[in-house]
Amino acid sequence: MALLQRILVVIIWFSYVCITVIGDSDTTIVYRICNGIKFGFGSTYGGQVDSVLQDLVYNTADNGFDYYSQSTVSDQGCYGHSACNGALSHYDCFTCLISARYDLRDGCPENTGAQVQLKDCRMRYESYRFNE
Repeated sequence: MALLQRILVVIIWFSYVCITVIGDSDTTIVYRICNGIKFGFGSTYGGQVDSVLQDLVYNTADNGFDYYSQSTVSDQGCYGHSACNGALSHYDCFTCLISARYDLRDGCPENTGAQVQLKDCRMRYESYRFNE
C-alpha cells in the first residue's frame, strides 16, 4: 500500500512539473517600436486598429501561429500581423498575444503604426500593407 502511495505522489509531482515547465509563454518585451504619426482620439482609424488587434489575438493560434489581418472600413485601412513561437500551446499563444496587444495600446497610444516583439510572440499594425 505504501508503495502505491509513493508511486501516486511521484506521478502527481511529475505531472505538475511538466505542466509548470511547458505551461507559460514568456511575455518579456524584447523591443517596441512606435510610428511617430498619431491619429486623433475617436477617429475611425482607431476603431480599425482595435478591430485588427482583436482579430490577431483571436485567430493567430488557429491559423498556424502566423496570421495577417486587415480592416478597410474607411479610406485609410489598418493592416496587422502576429506570430507566436511554434512550441507554445494554443492557449499560451493566445495569452502572449493578449499581452502584446496591451503593450501596443499602452506603449504606443494613438500611433498609426507600431510593433512589439515579446520573447514568445510578436504583433504589428500599420496604415499600409506589409509582409514579414
